Parts: sequence; structure tokens; C-alpha cells
Amino acid sequence: MFYKFVKILSWSFFKIYSRLRIEGHNYLPQNETFILAANHFSTLDAFILMAAVKREIYTLAKKELFKNYFLRFLFTRLNGIPVNRKEFCHQTIKTVLNILQQKKVVAIFPEGYVSKDGKLGRFKQGIAKFALEAKVPIIPVAIIGSNQVLPFGKKIPKPHQVTVKFGKPIYFNNYNEGCDKKIMNEVTERVRSEILTELNKKVDI
Repeated sequence: MFYKFVKILSWSFFKIYSRLRIEGHNYLPQNETFILAANHFSTLDAFILMAAVKREIYTLAKKELFKNYFLRFLFTRLNGIPVNRKEFCHQTIKTVLNILQQKKVVAIFPEGYVSKDGKLGRFKQGIAKFALEAKVPIIPVAIIGSNQVLPFGKKIPKPHQVTVKFGKPIYFNNYNEGCDKKIMNEVTERVRSEILTELNKKVDI
């Protein structure tokens, strides 16, 4: 109930305050599990995804957010999964794979941090590991305009249009060699390239 309440609240806020637009929603599988991979230009991005995706999602979030009692209460009830940004621990990997096996949706911000300049940073390879081991598709997501609503370091949002663009699912059925570094790097860069392409396209207002 709490998740649904925050989802409705997020949808209402971004639809009114940011004229939220969603493109490519038809690319989201309805009855199968998948991973959402999105750029991270604002602390609002997780709530924007929550508003844009009809299905309930589980989101990886830095473990520091769970140290504060209030934030731990909030993010735990919003399906937050604490993660060490320096390295994935065994428990985090096990938790995410278990969620994916239950046909649920996991959202990951592969940069691992909020961009300070609104530019796409390097991706960590954890997302490739999850997709290859769980054998699930990755949906590239471009969130455009969130850094204009709430830039890095700011606390008060301001009105600005936000567009969420879902790309075609990327399947990895041809990867049978395992999860070595070369394959993981190839998968990671392919996802990053898809998101970067969408970010560089002109958004019609």
C-alpha cells in the first residue's frame, strides 16, 4: 500500500509539475522479468521511474541511504536494495538474482552515482553480471530533464519537462560463454551506447 501511495503521488507530481512524457512504454514486457538500466542525473530519478513504469519495481540504492532510520524506513518500503557502490557483495548479487527469478522488475543506475554535470558517466559492470546470470533482458532507459528539475546538490525542485524514453529490450541469448570480463564489458558498453543515443536525440516539446 505504501509503494502504491508513493507511486500515485510521484505520478501526480511529475505529470503536473514536470509535464511527464513517456515514450516506448510498449517495449516493456508485461509478463516476464527484465532489468531497467537508466542514466542517473538527479536524485529524483528513482521516483520518476516509479511513476513511469506500471509494474512494481525494485531499485538498487547506495547503502549509505539505509543508515538513517527515516530513509531506511522509506527506501525499504519502496523496494530499495542496499548496494556497495565500490563492489557488489555476494548478498546483493544473491538478493537481486532471487528477485529476478520471481519474475519481478529490477531498476539499476549503472553509473552508480548522480551525475554532477548532466553528462552520462562510465557504467559499472554489475548490470551485465545480473543480466547474464539471470538470463533476462535489459531495457535501456533515457531520463531526460530530471537534472533541470533537481540538479546535483540542489534541494528544491523547479518546473521543467521530464521525458522517459524506454528502448527496445536487449536480449543476451547468444552469450553462452559465461560472465568473463570481456563479455561483461561488451554488454555494459552496448547498454550505455543505447542510452547515450536516446539522450542525444532532440526532444520535441
